[in-house]
Amino acid sequence: MRRTRHRLRRERWQVTCGLVLIYTLVLHVASNGGAIDVTGIPSAAPTDEKAPEESATFSVESTSVEPTKPAHQRGIPTVHPRRQNCTPPAIEQFPVPLMGPKARKSGGLIIHVLAAVYTFLGLAIVCDDYFVSSLDRICEELKLSPDVAGATFMAAGSSAPELATVVIGVFFAKDDIGISGVIGSAVFNIMFVISVCALCAGTVCHLNWWPLIRDCFFYALSILVMLFTIYNEMISWPESLFMLLMYVGYCLVLHYNPRIEKWAQKLPVPCRQTLPEEESAIVSYRHLEEDRSRRPSYTTPPLTSVDNKLNFSTETDREPGALSQQQQGAPGMPPLVPPLPVTTDYYKPKESRPVEEVSPLVKPTEGGLWAQVSWGITVPIHALCRATIPDCKKERWRHWYPFTFLMSMIWISFYSYIMVWMITVIGSTLGIPDTVMGLTFMAAGVSVPDALSSLAVVKEGYGDMAVSNAVGSNVFDILICLGLPWFIQTAIIKPGSHVNVYSKGLTYSTLSLLSTVLFLVVATHLNGWKLDKKYGLILMVWYLLFITFASLYELNVFGDLNPPECPSNY
Repeated sequence: MRRTRHRLRRERWQVTCGLVLIYTLVLHVASNGGAIDVTGIPSAAPTDEKAPEESATFSVESTSVEPTKPAHQRGIPTVHPRRQNCTPPAIEQFPVPLMGPKARKSGGLIIHVLAAVYTFLGLAIVCDDYFVSSLDRICEELKLSPDVAGATFMAAGSSAPELATVVIGVFFAKDDIGISGVIGSAVFNIMFVISVCALCAGTVCHLNWWPLIRDCFFYALSILVMLFTIYNEMISWPESLFMLLMYVGYCLVLHYNPRIEKWAQKLPVPCRQTLPEEESAIVSYRHLEEDRSRRPSYTTPPLTSVDNKLNFSTETDREPGALSQQQQGAPGMPPLVPPLPVTTDYYKPKESRPVEEVSPLVKPTEGGLWAQVSWGITVPIHALCRATIPDCKKERWRHWYPFTFLMSMIWISFYSYIMVWMITVIGSTLGIPDTVMGLTFMAAGVSVPDALSSLAVVKEGYGDMAVSNAVGSNVFDILICLGLPWFIQTAIIKPGSHVNVYSKGLTYSTLSLLSTVLFLVVATHLNGWKLDKKYGLILMVWYLLFITFASLYELNVFGDLNPPECPSNY
């Protein structure tokens, strides 16, 4: 029996590796077939046999100013080979929009806005309903520790839109929209998400100092690495490899987190003892919701403060399973203190109880008009997912998780491509740089699912979970979402090449990220390590100030930091 299980597991992983290789090959062919990267590579002469004189003048070394036809009319890739003092328009790396500039400015742009918003819904549904479930099964099969599973596969589940966006920006758009999206998402997570959690928590949540300081330390290191990487406006493979190795070090720290935390809790700092539910830096909130739905409601008793620490009194000489009178509560009442969960050395998804499942394809009968409108908007996405992605949460498809993972990645890539395309068209039509669109509109769109899940958790009193997830996910966004596509491009697809950074304003924005980390720690300490409305308002104001100044940098309000965008016929 054991040999059979090992053989089946080996076969499943062979299938998974094969599917991932096929997906990587398709991505490689698509990235090389759609456009030509002209950074440091002489452009080829046009193949128009009727105009040999034009071919002679179309040369890198040529200084002739003879006018030429638009690139897409000459039958060559839509990339301007020699454009001085301007940034290549990213819109030309995508298919020609169905509407011309005049039609978009006359009201057709609203269609592109709605399409971009719809892709946000698609990303949220695919990630929450399918992608995270496949990652659960992978972590279970690999028997990873909860912290390592949270920092790797669970973080990949919540940051899949950011990763796909950077992939589109590196391999297709070939501009800075992916980098600006990661920067904007990082600020959105660490300021806006925590601010909303503090404002909408409904109660004051106390924070532990260790998870926040640990993740802020690695987040600050990640920002410094990113700053030195993009400072010279070129990214090479050693730099991207260092980012990946640094994340491996972060995972090792999380693996030994219990030992390090025991030492850290002995330090004389204002803190409270860590609850077992709050030990993991990045958690799967879906599991928390399932676990909460299966247990009765508890009323937490007042906690007595002794020596500036919260005293969770327990009696070691008590018989196993016995509860004190305070914990048992009054006769006929539920216990006041919930029993501690049984922990394991490796990650194991929560087992869901058999409940009647409500299919998203069935029209709701409750909730009023808004519920029916929401169902009508999202039912096409659910129908496509049901038809193409096996749901590995169900027992029937439990062993199909490799295919669930692959199909989820394909749909995430598809929605991300459409999202970046639509946002690029919107920015080009309104004259807004792609970096500004990435810092604002795109960053908010890909981070809304994380904001909603963090808000659901903080309402249950788990403030450490929400804050640690917001900060810890940024470490994944910078080191993996940026480092992995850069490494694939510079070391595998085009060895020895570079990924160019066109916007100088991104260097200032990255440097400003350090101020958000410092401000978060200082504000948390001055506020007494608790989440309340005052704390939320302060973070919200800081977020608005950061986004405003970062956008003004990109718009050259404080000087000519970025060259203008080259003219385009799209």
